Amino acid sequence: MRDIKELIGIIMRVLDRGEINENEVLDLDFDADGDLLTALNEAYIKLLEFVHDRDVRRANDALDEEERAALQVSLNKIVKLYDSGSS
Repeated sequence: MRDIKELIGIIMRVLDRGEINENEVLDLDFDADGDLLTALNEAYIKLLEFVHDRDVRRANDALDEEERAALQVSLNKIVKLYDSGSS
């Protein structure tokens, strides 16, 4: 669960207009199953894309907003799945 919280923390930093580096994403490791694992993997991939698109995002505000919005959707999904699994 600690690493899931780390992934959520990184997403929240991005949503607060922050930037991240590839090593922060690559260092993540999480243990889950089912739909939660799928949602975590999707968020992980979106974070890697976010890092790799840094230069393009800096030149294109619309792309930056789009990628951050996609991470917000991922975060909402993770929280919903996590909450439904812990009840």
